Amino acid sequence: METITLHKLTHEEYWTQEYEKFNTLQSGLRNQNTNLYNVGSRDKPDLVFFKFKKQHINLTEEGWKKLCFSPYVHTKIKRVTVVVEKMVEDGITKKVRISKYFTVKGRKCGAKYFWKTRMVVHVTFDLINNNVYKTTTHYVGRKKSTTVLKNPFKYWKRDDFNLPEIIFDLDLSQTTVMNNLNKFVDNPKYWDKRDKISVELYKCHKSLIKELAGKDLNLLIRLGKNKTILETASIWFTKVRGIKTPDKWLHYFTKNYPGIKPLRKRDNNLIQTILKEEGIYSKYAIKLLNTNKDIKIASYQMMLEVLGIQLVQELKPELLSENYNLGWQLNLELTLEEKRNFISILNSLLDPNVECPPVDMVVGDIISDHLGRLKHRLIVEGLNPKLKARDYYEFVDEHHEWTNLVDEINNSTTITHIYGKDFLNHIQQPITIGNQTMTPVVLRDTYEYRNESNVQHNCVKSYIEYKDTCVISLRDKKDNRITNEFIPHGDGKIMTNIQSRGRFNSQVTEDLQPFVNLLNLKMKESSKEKIYKKHQVLKECKLTGIAKTVEKRGRLDYRMMDDLPF
Repeated sequence: METITLHKLTHEEYWTQEYEKFNTLQSGLRNQNTNLYNVGSRDKPDLVFFKFKKQHINLTEEGWKKLCFSPYVHTKIKRVTVVVEKMVEDGITKKVRISKYFTVKGRKCGAKYFWKTRMVVHVTFDLINNNVYKTTTHYVGRKKSTTVLKNPFKYWKRDDFNLPEIIFDLDLSQTTVMNNLNKFVDNPKYWDKRDKISVELYKCHKSLIKELAGKDLNLLIRLGKNKTILETASIWFTKVRGIKTPDKWLHYFTKNYPGIKPLRKRDNNLIQTILKEEGIYSKYAIKLLNTNKDIKIASYQMMLEVLGIQLVQELKPELLSENYNLGWQLNLELTLEEKRNFISILNSLLDPNVECPPVDMVVGDIISDHLGRLKHRLIVEGLNPKLKARDYYEFVDEHHEWTNLVDEINNSTTITHIYGKDFLNHIQQPITIGNQTMTPVVLRDTYEYRNESNVQHNCVKSYIEYKDTCVISLRDKKDNRITNEFIPHGDGKIMTNIQSRGRFNSQVTEDLQPFVNLLNLKMKESSKEKIYKKHQVLKECKLTGIAKTVEKRGRLDYRMMDDLPF
């Protein structure tokens, strides 16, 4: 079988840093912030130091070769090659392949040898058997790992052949001194490079679709509308396999491709096959997916489980285009009136006059926190709360009412979380970053939980009875706070942060996120080193004087992440 190259793109980027042949480092300064380059090994950290001299960017190959072999140069080269090929046997094209070869090679200043990593991606179109194969191979040193996927449309996570991805692969700005970063980007050569790569990528794509389409002019036009390789593969595959698709089908094919065997069983009808395989087949579901281009199957399944097939049709389709990541089970026992109120609240979120957080967050609040946690707690206490709110603003008011009800129940009792002294002394040390300091405060009793809830305007006070939960408030001198919830996660029961929120359940700002990161690290260290100890949670009734140990574990599912606001 003969391999013929149809088009080829190759581009390289070179970067070097020169260092002096001498140093003036004094003993005892190794761990300080010096402008020196350490190439010491793990066993001999004091091996040698070099003083920075000059940096070179936007180098040509000739310029790079003049510098790279010097032992006083730290260097790196990145190379991307994209090739379109066809395999011909007896005058018949049997396969068409687009490949990407990405290589990174470099050497540390003072080191003897170059290091090298490589990634190779092949997307092969089998024109005889009408299949698509994606092969990915990683080379690190002498180690090699390869994955081969057949018709991997819904597992195609990364598009290796688009312009932004290739520019990102070639980017050396991460190793560029920040003072020179603007010069690097503003250099006209940078944009000349980008334009050159863009043109060559277009030629690669054009040669690929020309071979795939053959003499089919309609297919050539469909493939030529600036599609990604995934979209190109999807359009070609559905065409040659005779798969029946609606007008707006690409989202469902790439996210929920059911496989060729199930498609054959159902006359190659894409939408009907997906619905049958997911167990949600109905006339309404067929109409929904045929008339909307981005319905999330998982979100539709969730709403179908909560509302049933009749009521789910009253939801606006736009609401089913969101991804809902819930941390609570959907064993919600709702009356018909509550279900209709639930629908009314969700539909109100699409009103342009309603100011509310993102739809996915609100849905998480309603199902996970309001109906899953608060309502269940009130039922356990002998009350019978009903979802009466009919729009978002009414829901916010009702949520606060239920939170206050839980708080009133807690008013008759005192709950105390008893932690080990070593843990408290370790975790409550101030954290200083730059000129700013925040102090972690572990919430330990009813008063502290209520205070945190009142200051932050959240419902953390209703978390007081969770035995396994550890709530830590990060506070600065002005009493600005970040409320953090930790739960044990994994086999090692490592205390893991599942949510961090500012006042009014706002997201943590970028300037304060490092404090949260350091707190998370200290909690993990405390867990691994067995410093974290929570002896018990005591619940004492003031009226009777009876005290008992709280055994409620906390979250129903420890796998949930930061999707449940306080």
